[in-house]
Amino acid sequence: MSTAYLSYHARVRPRALALIIPGRRVTYAELDADVNRYARGLRDLGVGPASGCVAVEASNRYRQRVITLALDRLGATVTPWTDRRADLRVSPRPREGAANRVLISGRWTAAVEAAAPDPVAPAPRDPDAIGRVQLTSGSTGQPRRVGRSWRVLEGRAAEAVALFGLDRPGPWIVRTGLESGLGQALAAGAWSIGAPVASDLGSREIAELMETEADGILGLTPLHLRELLAALPRDYPGAPGYRVLATGGLLAPATARQARLRLSADLHIVYGASESGRVALGPASRLETDPGFVGWPAPGVTVDVVDEAGAPVSPGAVGEVRVSGPASAARYLDEDPAAAGRFRDAAVYTGDLGRFLPDGALVLEGRADDQLNIGGVKVWPAPIEAAALEHPAVRDAACFAVPGAKGADEVWLALVADEEIGRDDMAEHLRGRGVKLPVMRFAWSQTLPRGETGKVDRAALRERTMAALKRGGA
Repeated sequence: MSTAYLSYHARVRPRALALIIPGRRVTYAELDADVNRYARGLRDLGVGPASGCVAVEASNRYRQRVITLALDRLGATVTPWTDRRADLRVSPRPREGAANRVLISGRWTAAVEAAAPDPVAPAPRDPDAIGRVQLTSGSTGQPRRVGRSWRVLEGRAAEAVALFGLDRPGPWIVRTGLESGLGQALAAGAWSIGAPVASDLGSREIAELMETEADGILGLTPLHLRELLAALPRDYPGAPGYRVLATGGLLAPATARQARLRLSADLHIVYGASESGRVALGPASRLETDPGFVGWPAPGVTVDVVDEAGAPVSPGAVGEVRVSGPASAARYLDEDPAAAGRFRDAAVYTGDLGRFLPDGALVLEGRADDQLNIGGVKVWPAPIEAAALEHPAVRDAACFAVPGAKGADEVWLALVADEEIGRDDMAEHLRGRGVKLPVMRFAWSQTLPRGETGKVDRAALRERTMAALKRGGA
């Protein structure tokens, strides 16, 4: 468990950095002492393993991290604050009639932080009991709850060290949030080897940290990577000592190319999901020849590409990606009947469509529910978006469908650009990159609607565009 690592390093290297957040750097000794203080304070409030799934809200980032770690030390199950079905909510804000809320007032917080940091021994726990609850990205509909056992959490931390960071003692920067699957694994992996974790940093702060610290790891989504590249100064020297991990969506070849040139050539794709855990990984340089490449199956993970009946498709054919492995979930918590089909045959049916290349690498075409049906022609958004991002002025792009004047769906492309681009110029740009569509309409926007994990909300784009058309504004 990550808090056991904190205690160990607090003894053997107390002055080493453990946590970097905006405006604050914390040593292992300081962090472990504060975790002990809050663990004792929460225990006195009756919070512990019997509390069920505990959601935490704190008055600042540091307290948020410390209280979460204190719950880990107590053996309590932690769930995101956005989990509407949390059994208990720890918060500084009172709420009348909330029976499942523990109030941590300013007076209580001050008393806890002034107390002696007497060690709190990690609580005994059943390895197969749930230690963390993750919420899915929402790409399957409404976000659902996935339970992660203590055994799986420990295994993912060890895997993160073995696969990504045994040779990276510098900062492990988590841009995806410590609540994400990758964030949890990277944080626990970093603390297991005595490296510092950097969290809650913006793009400019990350760029500065990577420039001042020689080596480390950076985990982020493709959207975060584009934002970071846009924030880099023109004379940025790069960060060749960093291993960059992109997860949470398809990485466009143009983004990967720019990142390898301006940031670090050590850029890798990590494909996975809350339901399946880590599925595949591989070098992003492969995107130059195989767009949609997400790597080879991770050690211990079985990946199949299957048809609607669950039978493997012929080599090279497109089908649904099915995953089974040590981190794969068996069900959603509070499962509803509509989701039952995702877990069968002792595997997770991801909803992603892909194919295998002759060398065993996995290529994704996109999600089955993202595919557009335009007059009977199946259209994948990802290649169109990737082609749009090849334009030097385009910062973000999303392809979606909107009913036309005759009721049939038409292809739309929403663009976020740094400068004005003519419709004819963009159409010509897309044709030059192999996009062959008879009709495409364009919309320009300051931002694109995205979920908490950064995935495009195509339904919201469709509704927004339909409303604009109704008003005569598009």
